[in-house]
Amino acid sequence: MDFTAMPKASPDSHIVTNDGFYPDLDTAELIQQYAVETEFSMKDEMLVYHLTLATHDVNQLLRAYRLQQGDKTDWLNPLLYKHAVYSLAKAQLLFSRFGTTHRDQRAAQQLQASDNEPYWRENSMLAIRKLQGISPTFTVSLL
Repeated sequence: MDFTAMPKASPDSHIVTNDGFYPDLDTAELIQQYAVETEFSMKDEMLVYHLTLATHDVNQLLRAYRLQQGDKTDWLNPLLYKHAVYSLAKAQLLFSRFGTTHRDQRAAQQLQASDNEPYWRENSMLAIRKLQGISPTFTVSLL
């Protein structure tokens, strides 16, 4: 137990095991690569929960495309997959903050910052689109 109130020098590593097709994911990689704030990085259970949830969500979004590809695995780029999952996990972590903050100035500033929940959700969807071979700027208009 650490009583110094200083952040850990290196975050604890908790592996989220995937289904064997997609790569396993690590909370330490999420913390280090995506600059997860100390208020979240100190809560191992919360990190594992949101990373597991994001993994499930991305796997579900890629399920139909994966079935279309059959046995081919050349479409799967592990870096893009991890980016999709880690971005979604960070978005979920940032969204969970709204349950603990009130209508204060910090919450308003967070909404305007580039490091907010919609930004990371969009990053996740862009990575998923790239994995599926869909143009990230592809749009549909209703007539």
